Amino acid sequence: MLENTLLMREVHMHKLSKLFILALIAITLYSCKSRDENTGIEYSPDMYVSKGYEPYSQTRHMEYNPNGMTMRLPVVGTIARGQLDYVYTYLDSPEGYEAAAANINPVEKTSLNVLEGKKLYDIYCWSCHGKEGKNDGPVIVEGKFAKPPFENYQTPYIQNLADGKIFHVITYGKNMMGSHAHMLSPTERWKVIHYVKSLSMANGASPAAPAIDSTKVN
Repeated sequence: MLENTLLMREVHMHKLSKLFILALIAITLYSCKSRDENTGIEYSPDMYVSKGYEPYSQTRHMEYNPNGMTMRLPVVGTIARGQLDYVYTYLDSPEGYEAAAANINPVEKTSLNVLEGKKLYDIYCWSCHGKEGKNDGPVIVEGKFAKPPFENYQTPYIQNLADGKIFHVITYGKNMMGSHAHMLSPTERWKVIHYVKSLSMANGASPAAPAIDSTKVN
């Protein structure tokens, strides 16, 4: 008698467990229904879809836009307001570096711009290139990176290097130096270049004449 009672109780518990599992599955499937299948939306639509359009959000009302987006994608080639100076057409290649020599510094070389260039240099550049452009910053001195292939900013190489080429290096990086485009805006890069050039002319130095390859002289 006791054994039958225990057996019936076990069977009953097993049935309840199966019913619980089925109910859980049903609830899960129902919760996965799409928004359009939810019958509650017809009674309180504002709880599901905001009346005010939100950029980049999706709604079933925008049937003519891609993926139901409330905001259309900009026309190819569109430039955001205030971002025109970010357009840079020189490629990240040796050819692009050479061509960038024609890119003239559009930022006027005023004492204020040079000073702002110094402030930026002291944040992003001095740790490698040193306070005076001697390539003796702590990163180089401690051997964490190899020294640049030029002695210092006061060499003819830097003195005669076109601003556009320096801008290209800051933008893309070169050799061991990585890109600083994510740190400095285009205008800030030009200001840093003004300060770098002022360091290259330190102690009253003037640009040295470029070396002439005698083998190419007619």
